[in-house]
Amino acid sequence: MRHLFILNKFAGTKDTTAELEEKIKSLKTSDTVTVEYTQSHGDAERIARRYAETGEPLRIYACGGDGTANEALTGMIGCENAALGVIPVGTGNDFVRSFDREREDFLNLQKMVTGDTEKIDILCCEGHYALNVISAGYDCEVAAQAQKNKRLPLMNGSFAYKLAILQCLITKRKHYFRPFADEKEIRLRDGCKTQMLTVASNGKYYGGGIKCSPNAELKDGNIDFMSIPTISVPRFISLLSYFIKGEHIDNPKMPFIYHQKCKKLKFIDDKEMKIGIDGEMFYLKDPTVTVMPSAVSVIVPKK
Repeated sequence: MRHLFILNKFAGTKDTTAELEEKIKSLKTSDTVTVEYTQSHGDAERIARRYAETGEPLRIYACGGDGTANEALTGMIGCENAALGVIPVGTGNDFVRSFDREREDFLNLQKMVTGDTEKIDILCCEGHYALNVISAGYDCEVAAQAQKNKRLPLMNGSFAYKLAILQCLITKRKHYFRPFADEKEIRLRDGCKTQMLTVASNGKYYGGGIKCSPNAELKDGNIDFMSIPTISVPRFISLLSYFIKGEHIDNPKMPFIYHQKCKKLKFIDDKEMKIGIDGEMFYLKDPTVTVMPSAVSVIVPKK
């Protein structure tokens, strides 16, 4: 067995490379341990693919944020010999929140190398893969703004997203795409004219801890789909706390929210759409999202 640690020193608000290196050196294992470092966007994917394609039993540990984990996933997809572990030293670290473990358990490398593996679903959108969520509309604008906010001094990931929510409220709320779930168009509720946001979820959280999809499950073979039409700024602000805590689904104060489980989503627009895939932005024309059941093995730390 080989344990491959991919370290992204650019993840998070500080460089944790030295701390991780010390933890890796202290591991108690007779297996082969290898450390690789990313230098630029896409390196984690290329590194993961190079090792996964050898066919040897492999555990890959993506040491960074959700973007690093997504790159490693893309590099190892389809390689049954490989399992993915996420060491959450980034800013949002949303994917690991969907497990019944604490973040500190995923940061404990000894618990990770001795942890069990389990199969989970992933989402696919036009050749791109997601461990956690695929989104469109206002929240993509928020994610893009949050990336800018993270570069500000003393800005942590959670606050960067929450500040971006407020920054984008005025000009980024109206979107004209039409979503279809399992071939059926999801029509706007009475009185609503445009879409505000939609989220296709595998995990429960995004945006640095916002519980956007409280009913999502990583192993149920479904996409958890939720959409919110454009509503007024005061109304959105008054209901925002429910959304952050995951209390917006089937909430009588928010009857305009649509939610369902499905196998396939399609978005139709008259132009390319900005699509967020685990926080990374892509411009796609009429994209389709599907679920790939039990498609990847992930490492879950010992309790």
